[in-house]
Amino acid sequence: MLSVSYQGVRAIAAVEAAAAIGAVAGVMPAATALSLLILGAATFGIASLSASYPYGRMLAGCSAVAGGVIAVRSMLSGGAADYALGVATLLLLVAVTAVPMRPLECLLMGATLVAVGLECGHLWFFAMLTLGAVLIGGTQYAHRRIQYASSVDALHNSSDLREYQSQAMRAESTTTMVRLTAALAHELSSPIGALTSGIETLVAVCARQAQSPPEAQQRLTGMQADLRRSLQDSLDRLRKIVNRIQRLTNLDEAVTQQANLNELVNEAVSLVKAQGPTGTRFDLDLQPVPDVTCRPQRLMSVLCSLLTNSVQALTVEGRIAITTQQRDSVLEVRIEDNGCGIPADQLVRIFDPRFEVSGGRVSTGNWSLFMSRQYMKEHGGDIRIQSREGKGTTVCLTLPAAS
Repeated sequence: MLSVSYQGVRAIAAVEAAAAIGAVAGVMPAATALSLLILGAATFGIASLSASYPYGRMLAGCSAVAGGVIAVRSMLSGGAADYALGVATLLLLVAVTAVPMRPLECLLMGATLVAVGLECGHLWFFAMLTLGAVLIGGTQYAHRRIQYASSVDALHNSSDLREYQSQAMRAESTTTMVRLTAALAHELSSPIGALTSGIETLVAVCARQAQSPPEAQQRLTGMQADLRRSLQDSLDRLRKIVNRIQRLTNLDEAVTQQANLNELVNEAVSLVKAQGPTGTRFDLDLQPVPDVTCRPQRLMSVLCSLLTNSVQALTVEGRIAITTQQRDSVLEVRIEDNGCGIPADQLVRIFDPRFEVSGGRVSTGNWSLFMSRQYMKEHGGDIRIQSREGKGTTVCLTLPAAS
């Protein structure tokens, strides 16, 4: 409202200056033209002061009424009646349309002109003009109030939506991290167990070697070499697991780099495969593909999310087939499962984030797919999903190959 009033005051000042210039043509006395010009300049100057910003509506009303009174009273000095009435009418209409005037303010402005019109013999003209100004001003003010209320509601709704989105994404992230934590615990247990056993055995072999006869030294030395290789293999596995964890952290990292899509797929499968039902088979057909310019953490997040969805859809004798290939300048990752599939009514809005009510509690739905598609589009790619209920689902990821 304040901003509109600020602009309206300048419009009134411009009308007053234009009326003064028109009066110079001789249709009004020179004193009237000078008064309008001074009034317009004063209105513009006051409006330019920062202190006047909160009082724009009052300044506009006072200036418009003053300009109208000056124009109407010029008729008493021999000014053209048509021009004077036109100036007063124009100033009043500009005030009630360009400035959000309340109906009572419009009535007070018109009443002042009615009083002047009574003196000049144009009572009924200004009375009808006042009535029109009140109706126009009231309608304009009500419309602006509705717009303002709608804008405020939109801001509140937008803020609430962002908060809901943040909560939903945190909930999705927590759920995903719980599942991946279980998978990582399973992955870590094997190399850690091998390291523990290997170290204990190596210590025992070394202690025994110190007391063994020369003919047993060669056999014990061979055992030490085997144990060292086993320990090194376990350390390599742990190092790879740590690298996978790093792929899933710092999702907001802005640095892009060259990454091999097949390596990302292998790492994602290694993280997710422990979540599958017993007997789940992962069939990988990874064709040689060029590197892709990407944020590896985000692509890993997308792959893990999609593979987790496939695993959760499996029952007995589950199978997930993953293929990579290059089609012209596009890299393609296809994930196909023989799970329960997606109902047709859900498939059409599969990427729309929403909230669902389950067991009397509000839960999130589709947020992982929504964020996955956002990440893919950031990389210039896309996600397509085809599914038949009871038959399985196929997800196709496309990415531009690095040039």
